[in-house]
Order: sequence, then structure tokens, then C-alpha cells
Amino acid sequence: MSRTSLSLAAIVLAAVPAFAQNNASRSNSAILTTTNIWAGVYTDEQAAQGRKFYAAGCSECHGDQLEGDPGQGFPGLANSSFMVEWDGQSMADLVQHIHTAPNDKPGDIDQVTAVVLAAFILNRNGVPSGKVPLSTDAKEEAKILFTQSKPR
Repeated sequence: MSRTSLSLAAIVLAAVPAFAQNNASRSNSAILTTTNIWAGVYTDEQAAQGRKFYAAGCSECHGDQLEGDPGQGFPGLANSSFMVEWDGQSMADLVQHIHTAPNDKPGDIDQVTAVVLAAFILNRNGVPSGKVPLSTDAKEEAKILFTQSKPR
């Protein structure tokens, strides 16, 4: 194979992960995203439920205002850094992370609770609610792209 052909092949292969990341969930690369978080993917009721769970189990580490404590390894959950961190991933990725997040008891948060916590976090980041609840089905969550800012 010529040097030019090898260089071209390397460029194409390097571009594939970026394309895949923007068009499919990291947790299930076979599912293409069909909407984004700004389309009203959770309900106000879910966010209200999430607020209760957050106050009872998450605020101790992540702060009452979701400000976090980076010095102790607890990231803020309602700030531009959080939005940048999750940009390009799917809601399935976020829900799975919440489900497995507690370092003292990984997996201690059930799927339904992880979904309402995700709704609360979206709400606190200024993402609007909608009329249809965020699904607890990971395949449905994988169709929702997390984007840092609202598309124009």
C-alpha cells in the first residue's frame, strides 16, 4: 500500500469515532439519536420527584444547590462544566452513570430513581420540561442526545 493510501486510511479511521459519538450513544452504538435534551424529554413531575431523592441522598456530596465539591472529588451538577462534560453523550449514558455513581455503593440507585434524578439535573441546568416522561428504557434514553446548548 502506498504512503498516501496509508495516510488517507489513517485519517478516515481517526474520523470514525467522532462521527459515531455524535450520531449514537456511547452505551449502545447501534441506536441513533433522534432528538436532544432541549426538546422537553422529561416532565415537571419527574423533576419534582428527583428533587426529593436528591435532597435525601445526593446533596451531602454534590451540595444543596448542585454546586459540588471538586476538592473532594464531587463535581457540580448544575453548571456550564457539567453541560460541557456531557455534551455529545446520550441520556442513557447519564442515567447509567447516575445508576452506578455512588462510590460507596455502586448500583445502589435503581433505574427509576436514576431517571428522576436526571430529570431534576436537567431542570436545574435550565433544560425545559415537556409533556412526555423520560423513559426508564435505556434504548429509548439512548435516542436522546445530550447537547451543551439549545440548538438554533
